[in-house]
Amino acid sequence: MKIIKIFAMIALGALFCGCDQKLPYDLEGTEHGVVISISKVPGSDGILSTDMNSGNYKVKLDVPVYQGDYSMLEDAQIMAVYTDGNKKKKSAIVVDGIKSFPTEVDIDIKAVAAKLGINSIEVGDRIEYTPCYTLKSGTQVNGWSKLGGFNNTSFTSWKLEDGSSFSYRASYTAFAPLQLDKFQGDDIPFSMDGGDEGSMKVSQVNNKPEAKWIPAGANVEDLVGLKFEGDFWFGGDSFTIWINKADYSLIIPDQVMCPGFTYGSYGTFDAYMVSCDGEIDTLYNTIEFTFGTKWDKYSFGGDTVIFEFPR
Repeated sequence: MKIIKIFAMIALGALFCGCDQKLPYDLEGTEHGVVISISKVPGSDGILSTDMNSGNYKVKLDVPVYQGDYSMLEDAQIMAVYTDGNKKKKSAIVVDGIKSFPTEVDIDIKAVAAKLGINSIEVGDRIEYTPCYTLKSGTQVNGWSKLGGFNNTSFTSWKLEDGSSFSYRASYTAFAPLQLDKFQGDDIPFSMDGGDEGSMKVSQVNNKPEAKWIPAGANVEDLVGLKFEGDFWFGGDSFTIWINKADYSLIIPDQVMCPGFTYGSYGTFDAYMVSCDGEIDTLYNTIEFTFGTKWDKYSFGGDTVIFEFPR
């Protein structure tokens, strides 16, 4: 990981120095897109039921204040991404024809299941909803693909008009009972998509996140903090995430991961973990999330990491 991070910094430095270099693509011919946020409506169900005859699922679609003009948008759709207990995925467009924002959409789970081609929902199954859209040019941009995964994951620090954070998906899982006592230990192993692995100390803490990171409708008393400590990215790292016991969602604020990190002659600055998003799996006792890094005006990249707790 240390070598990967160094290369990331060198490449970024070359980018800043090479302002007069010709870009490898036609900037003027680049087609502009739209950033659409999706989130669960407070008061609606936050957990996927195995009973397809019940459930009050509602999502809200909105456009971040930074988006500005989106007159190039023809319409938006909602894609459902289904993951079964064996981690196999399939997807389908389940709502279409969305033309105004913000808007709330009722999710008919029976109709969703029919379009996905599934007959039942089992414990461990997950359905994630993500926005797609069609531009007036005819270009279709999907929120998820088998090759690239979820789209627009880098915009999680953007804000909506009401002050809430941008979200590229709304995730619903048919959870097994939460064994909270299992989510701690001195040597909890982790692995990253980039190939790195290691272990960290994980302990439960009583402090709560800043109010701006708590989703609308969440009860602060339902939040359980997990503090991670060890050699994760910069070395000597520490960060905290929160499990919401009401719907098993995760809160992962932007935060200092390594204070006073020094990199060569560039200086000494606090190194941040930013733009995080993830989920807990109560069937396999894992926590998985994506993250980015920020160090002054630079980034050391990011990755997707999964922590495996005792079962």
